[in-house]
Amino acid sequence: MVCPLVSVLVLNWNSHRFTADCIESLRKLSYGNFCIIVIDNGSTDGSEIILRKAFSDLMFIQTGENLGYADGNNRGIAYSLAQGADYVWILNNDTRVDPNSLTALVDALEGNPDAGLAGSKIYSLEEPEILAYAGGTIDPWRGKILHRGRGEVDRGHYDRCEPTDFVTGCSLLIRTSIIRQCETLDPRFFLYYEDLDWNLRIQQAGFQCLYVPESRIWHQEGGSLGRSIGNKMKPDVVYYIARNSLYFYEFHLPILQRLSASTWNLLSQLKTWLLLYVRHDAQFSAYGRAVWQGWSDYVRRIHGSRK
Repeated sequence: MVCPLVSVLVLNWNSHRFTADCIESLRKLSYGNFCIIVIDNGSTDGSEIILRKAFSDLMFIQTGENLGYADGNNRGIAYSLAQGADYVWILNNDTRVDPNSLTALVDALEGNPDAGLAGSKIYSLEEPEILAYAGGTIDPWRGKILHRGRGEVDRGHYDRCEPTDFVTGCSLLIRTSIIRQCETLDPRFFLYYEDLDWNLRIQQAGFQCLYVPESRIWHQEGGSLGRSIGNKMKPDVVYYIARNSLYFYEFHLPILQRLSASTWNLLSQLKTWLLLYVRHDAQFSAYGRAVWQGWSDYVRRIHGSRK
């Protein structure tokens, strides 16, 4: 029996070292029918040349500019559809995978025809026994996106394959038939919340999202983006989260939940801003500007890359 063909998408942006380590772990997969596609998202550090030299047998796609997580991966999805792939596995480039991780994801979807996509159990790369994601919950009244098990030692208490509110885009296997029905990632988000939007669109079409604990990966959180310095998020990250959370609420929540979630969101960001001020933190001004621009760009209906 021939295994379904899986396209593994690894999106690179100025982070060839992470990408190379990810590819090396992918080469050890036990699954028998997959191809790795590296999408270089307009890197300016010579990543594409370095990676092509190291992995000359792989397929490379060059976007020509930074299209963000959504449209960068969409380029790989379009190629995968044209090549007749049965599944697409979107995988962050700052991850390492267990050899059985892809087999477990495919088996879960093959055995659950009502499911459209599936995601892995994710651990911290820095602390390999500490969980980063073991299923997800969306609190629509507070606008909270919660990763079950985050920060906990894995004691086997999240070892049941089951439907979940969302599968994180860090490791997401999706049927190509579902992509054709529900379309690709929404490029308006550019970065952050695009995976959540996709999850909810797929569920609205009548398909489940599965958490698959037998699929294990390790993630260097924020590694490829340089997301934080110490515990402080970079202004671009703050901006996209502030703006895109509002679009997400608008697209998927009824009016009362949308108002409640937006209020909680604003209060949370205001609390962080005040804490930075009280601590005389150097990030105080940059954080405030990023949040303000995110909210104002939402009001002005600005999408895509931060200007």
